[in-house]
Amino acid sequence: MSSDTASGFTIEISAGHHDRRWCPVSFSAGSALPAGKSLKLTDAESGAVVPVSHCGGCCAGDPVVTFVLEELAAGQTKRLSAEVIDAPPCCSGNGGEGVALTHVPGERVDVAIGGQPFTRYVFKAGLARPYCYPVFGPGGVEMTNCGPADHIHHRSLYIAQGEVNGHDNWSELEGHACTVNKSVSILSQGAMGALQATADWVTKAGQPLLEERVCLCTYALPEHLRVLDWDITWVACYGGVFFGDTKEAGTLSVRVNEQLEGRHTGRITNAYGGVTESETWGKRAPWCDYSGEVDGRKVGLAIFDHPENLRYPTYWHVRDYGLFTANQWGIHDFTGDWSQRGDYALPRGRQLRFRFRLYIHEGDVTEGEVAERFHDWATPPSVSVKP
Repeated sequence: MSSDTASGFTIEISAGHHDRRWCPVSFSAGSALPAGKSLKLTDAESGAVVPVSHCGGCCAGDPVVTFVLEELAAGQTKRLSAEVIDAPPCCSGNGGEGVALTHVPGERVDVAIGGQPFTRYVFKAGLARPYCYPVFGPGGVEMTNCGPADHIHHRSLYIAQGEVNGHDNWSELEGHACTVNKSVSILSQGAMGALQATADWVTKAGQPLLEERVCLCTYALPEHLRVLDWDITWVACYGGVFFGDTKEAGTLSVRVNEQLEGRHTGRITNAYGGVTESETWGKRAPWCDYSGEVDGRKVGLAIFDHPENLRYPTYWHVRDYGLFTANQWGIHDFTGDWSQRGDYALPRGRQLRFRFRLYIHEGDVTEGEVAERFHDWATPPSVSVKP
């Protein structure tokens, strides 16, 4: 579609083979959306205005337009009328109804949805590595634990790996490596809130190991659902990087609330029907879920592995004491076979990208429709732009 096309066009969304419910949808409008302009989306059937956000591009990919598809049955199609308007792309919260991000320079970014706190991305100086805490779920219950006495390095929700060029960027033991923040910027607010952060992984002596680029996206969803997408890129800009085979890692890691632990109310379930630590630890699956009760409320938290990630479906380092990680690295530990290795070499100048979705829900794994919502992430609705 050329840039001189009339300002009105149609967005067509096809559900495909799966029912969609509260499904975030992102697409590139290409030249149909000139620089400095915005889109106004209207449901072609009901005439209702659809909240939308514009994002100038995260860690990878083209600039996108995002909205939330409330419901669309498998095999069905929905049409939205799109109008190019002169207002600049949305850079603020949607009147308290959408996602609002507040940047506290040098410390954190606060994330609120519908005026209610959701999480904080904490990156202040002196940390072993950035993390998200607190993380609130349905009813405002806390979903994670930050720095428990048994494993103080389990900082709620974070990225870490235990053997990087021979250095430990997993624990907080003497001599550990660190992830040092370099910059944080807010990319979008409204229907979607997005922030981008860059950091260096450095040794105890301050020698850089790699550059980390992270984009975090969350969406204006109902109170009983929360989604946090992680787009993680590691760049070997300081030389080649060797990731060692170790279970002490989790490309995305969570320490769940103590009440959710498997030794208390929690139950671990994976995509293949495995339950409890004994059937899920060290096993491969596209997703894994940790559900139980927090303050008497039934809630759960799932991690979705993207089909394009390295070694999909990932192995899960998930424990009854509350550790919950997607771990592509510790293959010899998981299999008990030293001939099967998770080592990975990233040559100088190359990149390694991972995508994960953190899905927080009400109820257990079935009530939370975890299997169904995985397909919103892995096999999303198709979107086409039509004159």
